[in-house]
Amino acid sequence: MHSFMERRKAYSFKKADTVLNSDVLRVRGKRVTVLCRHGHGLRGREGGLIKRKSPEGRARILARLAGRMLSRRLGWRLTVSGAGPFENEVSRLIAASGVSPRLKSVNFVEIDGAAVDWTASNITVVPGEEVSFIISGWLSASKLLDLGYGGRMGVWYRTGNGTISKTPTDVSTICVPFGGTLQFTVKPPGEWLDESGRFDPEVPRGGVSGVIRVCVIVWRSEAVGGLRQIVACGDYEGLFARALARAEAPVPVPEGGHYLWRLGEGEIYRDEHGPAGRSICCHTDGDVGILQFPADFPLTDDTWLKWYWKMDRLPASLPENTPPTHDYLSIAVEYDNGQDLTYMWSSGLPEGTIFRCPLPVWEKVETHWVLRSNRRELGLWLSEERPLRADYQRAVGAPPARIVRVWLIAASVLSREQGICEYAEIELTGGGQTLRIV
Repeated sequence: MHSFMERRKAYSFKKADTVLNSDVLRVRGKRVTVLCRHGHGLRGREGGLIKRKSPEGRARILARLAGRMLSRRLGWRLTVSGAGPFENEVSRLIAASGVSPRLKSVNFVEIDGAAVDWTASNITVVPGEEVSFIISGWLSASKLLDLGYGGRMGVWYRTGNGTISKTPTDVSTICVPFGGTLQFTVKPPGEWLDESGRFDPEVPRGGVSGVIRVCVIVWRSEAVGGLRQIVACGDYEGLFARALARAEAPVPVPEGGHYLWRLGEGEIYRDEHGPAGRSICCHTDGDVGILQFPADFPLTDDTWLKWYWKMDRLPASLPENTPPTHDYLSIAVEYDNGQDLTYMWSSGLPEGTIFRCPLPVWEKVETHWVLRSNRRELGLWLSEERPLRADYQRAVGAPPARIVRVWLIAASVLSREQGICEYAEIELTGGGQTLRIV
């Protein structure tokens, strides 16, 4: 049997004159073709955002952040819709489309980023109904450093005190599995205490300003037909065309995996099946997600994590070991003591750098290990093998007994840049056993 790299090399020769499974993206006005179709949290403590760096390091990062902010304000930052245009234009568009017979209700919900609790609504749903969420707005965590996020992070919703859910994107259509009256919130700021949506009192719900607005459409019949009718009449900032595209071709969660509930559902990862075998493609763009795979496996001296990965584009241009620059792509192992060790690519830290996560809550449980930072290796398939017990002992401390999960992590909230990569043949080996993850 041919190895993965041999199959990938043969596949590359076959497609030398064509680009398969590609998207054309526009980045800062430039046309970029990528081969793959397709963050933990954020707080607005401006006084403590980069406290872990030396004075010289803080000055360099502040200067580069200021330059990034200026470049955005000179013309390529996304426009943030105001309350009037969004509600008025979307209402006019829906009315003009003649889609009313397909509608059960259309409501607009305003979510204040500074709110300390959930926002109530008068929107009632029953199990099995299709609901479209069209999201606009912007939340600022630091005007000084130009840190914030918009609708791509999604909004959280629940009925009563039921289990929380998140829209995967800013233009999501969901078949609701529950009934009741909807409540809404955004996160960050804050952190969940449990899956019912209670906030952890140790992580303040503060430091963020701005408003997120949501058009909530509850459909009487299938959403795709109604969205087609609206798009045939017009659009508002491309939101409905994107909502239709996603409703027509939803992105399924890769086989065997699930998104970490604490960060919510997403459309960051997708399965690809080609002549070289299965791979998982990742495309993050102003969002964050962790894809988890169950992996009950003993941790011994001969336990290894093996995988292939290809980094096409890193989401960060600054060292990732401070809160305002902590965007990255990585693979991680979670252990039975609640700790995780994540192997990452870095845009500015030397290979071999080990650091504790700089973000609140995560700093208690997560350690980062910079495995690659050579930009000349971007776009290349690379093979990796890590001795997990030895790595854990060096990076974290006394090793636990077992592995419980393998994660894929993608974060691009802070930089609002794109990150693109691909993973294949992820497996755990040891004691004569092999557990294939992907």
